[in-house]
Amino acid sequence: MLNFGFTDLAIVRPREDWPNKKAVATSAGALEDNNFNVKIFADIQSATKDISYLLATTARERDINKPVLNVIEAVAILFEHNNISTTGIIFGGEKSGLANKELVKADAIASIECNKNFNSINLSMSVFSFCYQWFIENNKNSSIDKSKKQTRINKIANKSELNYLLERLVENLNKNKFFIPLEKKDSMIRNIEAIFTRNSLTDQEIKILHGIISSLTKE
Repeated sequence: MLNFGFTDLAIVRPREDWPNKKAVATSAGALEDNNFNVKIFADIQSATKDISYLLATTARERDINKPVLNVIEAVAILFEHNNISTTGIIFGGEKSGLANKELVKADAIASIECNKNFNSINLSMSVFSFCYQWFIENNKNSSIDKSKKQTRINKIANKSELNYLLERLVENLNKNKFFIPLEKKDSMIRNIEAIFTRNSLTDQEIKILHGIISSLTKE
């Protein structure tokens, strides 16, 4: 990460205690750099609460209705958003990657295109691919006018605002016995969450949806 100018790392539920000697020893001095920041979180929701546009990475095809981007497309979109809002990329664990309940929290899914007959890319290689592509994008001398895109991007709600809306919606759906049959409740909630996350709602749209919920529930 630090090779390409990235300085903020969020680790969710690390397998080992943090900090630890092995991580420091293999970081080539990055973890001892005062500009490099590492924070530990209990879950993805708390790790991404201040992020407005979030990408999730996966190597496998998933049954989730979200945009699927390659590395070049993903980084280009991230770069547009990052000029005026907070962005992030979620990487899964080395063995199993991200679960669907984690992928659904992202605005889009990104994957690394490679040989279809041999697909063996580990976590460090995945992070390297995205960081390097970002480095290339960051060093482009582009004169493209992005003012129209920035008008909307600047208003996108962060994940904490979106998560609060979703929690409120699910709570009211629970009260009205919407989740039937109960065994499908988790998948239904993921589908509802996907509807909202893939549309990059603005602050104003979030407020309107809160107003709709209030009107329907007469809170």
